[in-house]
Amino acid sequence: MKTLLLARHAKSDWGDNSVDDFDRPLNERGEEDSPKMASYLQQCGYLINQIISSDAVRALSTAKQYRKSLTPDQDLITHGDLYLASENKIINIIKNINPAFNSVMLVGHNPGMTDALNYLSHEQVDDMSTCSVGILQFEVDRWRDIAKGSGDLLAYEYPKKIRKRDGV
Repeated sequence: MKTLLLARHAKSDWGDNSVDDFDRPLNERGEEDSPKMASYLQQCGYLINQIISSDAVRALSTAKQYRKSLTPDQDLITHGDLYLASENKIINIIKNINPAFNSVMLVGHNPGMTDALNYLSHEQVDDMSTCSVGILQFEVDRWRDIAKGSGDLLAYEYPKKIRKRDGV
């Protein structure tokens, strides 16, 4: 069995138009939401073997927060093909994950993350919000055996939902 966490980066800063899209940092809300989401996932007991992130600044900043809480003893892997990746690229990356890893998180961008989540699950998410995480489980032994609609969507979490749950 394999567990996949598809994460969209936290909210980015659009305040400086001179900054290239790739280099856009997180804004204040993104800096607050990403560690809270990481802590929430840790409290839920998600054990991650590996985190693979887009190398864009906003995605990598988000992934580093997840790493602190979920995989502090593992190196964070960056994958340039995750930057603004299409559904097909994301699926290809997933199919090539080391089969020794049973639980992996990918941190990337929309619309590819939403498209990949909807492709892999038999449930649909309209649009993954910033800092959201879709958690899928597959009844396979190897990542390359995942297929369209083969994942069970265990949860779809995002900061506003967690704040509402916590009464904040």
